[in-house]
Amino acid sequence: MDTTAPTTVTTGTTGSTGPALSGPGPGPGSARPGPGATPGPAEAEAWEELVASALLGTDRRSPGRASGAAAGAPPQAVFDAAARPGALLDAAALHTVRRRAGLLPGRAAPRPEPAPEDRRPALPGAARRRLEQLLAGRVAPSPAGGRRGITPDLAELLPQWLALAVERGYKAPPAVLPALLDAARARTDLRPQALALAGPRGLWLARLNPDWRFALRGARAGGTLPDPADRESVLALWEEGLFAERVALLGAVRAADAAAGRALLASTWATERAEDRLMFLDSLRAGLSDADEKFLEAALADRSRNVRATAAELLSALPRSALAGRMAGRAASCVVLDRTADAPTVVVEAPHECDEGMRRDGVVAHPPSGRGERSWWLGQLVEAAPLDTWRARFGGRSPEEIVALPVADDWQPELHAAWCRAAVRQRDAAWSRALLGPPAAPQTTGPGIASPAERAQLLAMLPPAKRAEWVAAFVAAHGLSEAFQLLGVCAVPWAEPLGRAVIDALDIAREAGSYPWSFSGVMGLAERSLAPDATRHLEALTALPAEADDLSPGAGGYWSEAFQRLMATLRLRAAMRAELLGGEGKDGPDAG
Repeated sequence: MDTTAPTTVTTGTTGSTGPALSGPGPGPGSARPGPGATPGPAEAEAWEELVASALLGTDRRSPGRASGAAAGAPPQAVFDAAARPGALLDAAALHTVRRRAGLLPGRAAPRPEPAPEDRRPALPGAARRRLEQLLAGRVAPSPAGGRRGITPDLAELLPQWLALAVERGYKAPPAVLPALLDAARARTDLRPQALALAGPRGLWLARLNPDWRFALRGARAGGTLPDPADRESVLALWEEGLFAERVALLGAVRAADAAAGRALLASTWATERAEDRLMFLDSLRAGLSDADEKFLEAALADRSRNVRATAAELLSALPRSALAGRMAGRAASCVVLDRTADAPTVVVEAPHECDEGMRRDGVVAHPPSGRGERSWWLGQLVEAAPLDTWRARFGGRSPEEIVALPVADDWQPELHAAWCRAAVRQRDAAWSRALLGPPAAPQTTGPGIASPAERAQLLAMLPPAKRAEWVAAFVAAHGLSEAFQLLGVCAVPWAEPLGRAVIDALDIAREAGSYPWSFSGVMGLAERSLAPDATRHLEALTALPAEADDLSPGAGGYWSEAFQRLMATLRLRAAMRAELLGGEGKDGPDAG
C-alpha cells in the first residue's frame, strides 16, 4: 500500500514538503466513518500535535512522542532536529491512511426527478451545428493592433439566431443546454431568448447548479407560472411566492386580463412594502387604460413619494383622466397665444409656487442643481398635460404649426423639451414627427431637443417605415457622427433607403482617409442590422485602394478588411436564416 498522501504542504520554516494536514479524513461527501473509525483520545491528541507542529514549524515545535510513535519512528528521531520534518510528515501520512482505511461508503444521494419532456421540434442538423459554433464564439485572432480581420464576430450574431429559433418554435438540443445557460449567465441581453429556447429542460437543469439560479427568477419551483385562468393557483402563488415570482405572475395575469391583474394587485396593496408597491405599479404600463384610473388616483395618496410619482406619470398618459385634466388646466394658464403681436406668439408665464395640489399630482417641488424652480415646475406641468390641449388652445393648429410658432422671452427650449417628453409619454406619433423637425435642418436650429438620446426617443414613436426614412435623410445630411443612437431604434433589418445611406456614409469616410475604428460602433451595428442583400453594394468597397499622399497611411487596407468582414457577416446571417427555415430537424441524437 502506498502510504504517502497525494498533496503536500510546507512545514513551517523548514521548507520540507509532505502530506497535507487539512484533516484526517477525505473531503465531504466522499465517504462516512464506519463503526470502528471513531478516533480514540490518544489518536486525536496525536493528530492535534501534528497540526500544531505543522502550523508553527518543526523548528519551533517538535512533533510529540505520541505522533512520533504513531509514525513508527525511533524515539531518538523525535528529538533529532534534522529528522523532525520527516517524522512529522511520516506520522501525518500514517494517520491519514489509518483514518481512510476505516471509512465506509457514504449513502447515495437521491436521484433528481427526470427532466420534463419538451415536445417542441428539434433543430435541423445544420442549425444545431451553427448554434454550437455561435456558443463557442470563436473569432480569428487579430493579426495586428487595431485590425480585427475579416472573420465575423459570432458572439454578436447569437442574439439574432436565438430570436429566430424561438420564433420558429424550436427547442435547444440537450447537449448544448449547459453552454446556453452559461452564455445567458454572462450576457443578460441573451436571457429572455436563451431561456425560451432552453425551455422546461433548461429550468430543470438550472435547479441543479447554483450558477444558473438566474434562470429560475420569475419561474416557480416547477419551472412554469400557473395558467392566469387558474384563479386558485394564481392566488396561492401571489400570497406565498417569492417577490420575483410575484412580479412575473402579475405581468402574466396582466397580459392575459388587464382587469384581473389590477384586481390581484389591489387585493394585497395595503400590506406591500413601498419598494414592492413601486415595482408592482410599474407593471400596469402594459395594457394601461382608463379602467386603471381609479386605482391610480388612490395611489396618488401613497406614503411613498416614488409610488406617487409613478402613479402620476401613468395617469398623465391617460388623456381623459382627472389628473390629466387638472394638469391641462394648470399648463394652459401658463402658456397662452398672444394674437395682438405682429405675428401670433406663444407667451409663457411659469408658476410662482408649487402648491399642495401640484405636489399631490406628482410635481416635484425641489429642482435639481442648476435648474430654476419656476422653469422646473413649468416643464412638469406641460409634460403631464394632454397634447390635445394645445390644439384647442392654439386655434386648432396642427402639431407642426404649433411647434413653428415663435416663443417669447427665450422660453422655447424649455417648452419644446417638455412637449418632447409629453410626446414620448403619450406615444403620440404626430407630435413626435413635428418635434423632430426636418432631418436635413442644422441641428442647432432644432425644436428644443437637447441630445441624440431624446431624438431617438421621439423616433421610436414613429412607424418603422417613417423612422427609417427620417434617419436615412439625417445620415445623408449629417453623416454618421450623430446618428449612432438613431440607427439603434430603427427596425432590423434596415429598409433599403436607410441601409444604402449608411453604406454611402461609410464610403465617404473611407475616401476621406479616416480609420474604420472611428466608426466601429456603426460598423458593428451595420453587421447586425443591414439586410443581407446589401452585399451587392459592398463588393466594390472591398478593393484595396491606392495610397494617397494626403490620406492616413494604411487606412485603405483597414477599410478593405472592414468591408470584407461586413460582407462575410451578412452572408453568414443569410446562411443562418436559411438553416433555421430549412426544416423541422429530425436528424441527430437529440431529435427526440
